[in-house]
Amino acid sequence: MQDPRYIKSDLKTKLLNPEKEKPSRWSFLKVLREYSTLKQFYPEINPYAEVYKFREDVYCIFYDGIRTAEMWCYLIDGPEKALLIDTAFGLGDLKGLIHKLIGDKEVIVCNTHAHVDHISGNSHFDKVYCHYADQKTIQEHQKPEDTLDFILDENKEPCYTWFDKKDLPPYTLYEVIGVENHHLFDLGQGHVVELIHLPGHTAGQSGFLDHKSGCFFIGDVTSAFGDNKEYPQFCTINSLRDAIQDFMPRIEEVSGLFPGHGTIDLHPKTLQYIMDTANRIIAHPDWYDTKVDFYGTDMYARFIYQMGSDLKYTAEAVIPE
Repeated sequence: MQDPRYIKSDLKTKLLNPEKEKPSRWSFLKVLREYSTLKQFYPEINPYAEVYKFREDVYCIFYDGIRTAEMWCYLIDGPEKALLIDTAFGLGDLKGLIHKLIGDKEVIVCNTHAHVDHISGNSHFDKVYCHYADQKTIQEHQKPEDTLDFILDENKEPCYTWFDKKDLPPYTLYEVIGVENHHLFDLGQGHVVELIHLPGHTAGQSGFLDHKSGCFFIGDVTSAFGDNKEYPQFCTINSLRDAIQDFMPRIEEVSGLFPGHGTIDLHPKTLQYIMDTANRIIAHPDWYDTKVDFYGTDMYARFIYQMGSDLKYTAEAVIPE
């Protein structure tokens, strides 16, 4: 197997067991992180995060992956308030970095979904918002061991990416507020951000559409587990397909797609590619391209050829039509 090709990094994290290189991500991140003039780095505040300003008032905060792939958090700087989308593992002074970028404005914190690589930094804050179908899961996963068991080995040491354990966020309880699909977050003077339910990966997985910039922060929309007992209707490839299909008449509102991992500022038509692949899976779930072990779960995958990625699913996540 070819040795991993490392991307030059000044971050405090050091990759120990890097993820298998994904061509669609590697070349983008290589150019962005090593050569882009968009990059801002404030090691005196947070040595774990890089910041990229992709639009006016839109900051993309990059973290190395601790166990999952590299993580993106997003900060929208509104006239009166700011909105933070996801908190990754929260390494370093995430709150200090945010206020370096936007001053002393109030920050509204939102989660795209309930997985630990998107919510573990929540405890930097007093309150977070999410779709109601993930509210209970986030509320119940505030114990330190929920994160530590995922990112540390049997000797309680980092096993995928090195980081100083003292730099993990303080584990304090915070309020979790569940909201409905199409909830509007008001950042002042008519600047609103809309929650768009895009279920499948989790029951409450959602995107956030910035009505000013057209940026659509979509979280994780390339897998479905079919394993939620409380909201089974929200954990299927069908539910993801239906949600994208419902949104497609509004596609002209979108200037770019910003996932939680990998390549960002994707063409809006990528949603069509994901929906087309979902339809192929629903029509023939046994016609998969590969079978993968996804963190201990056996999943099937169909390639999204135009995206350079795949759409993963369990047998339970597909409802025959």
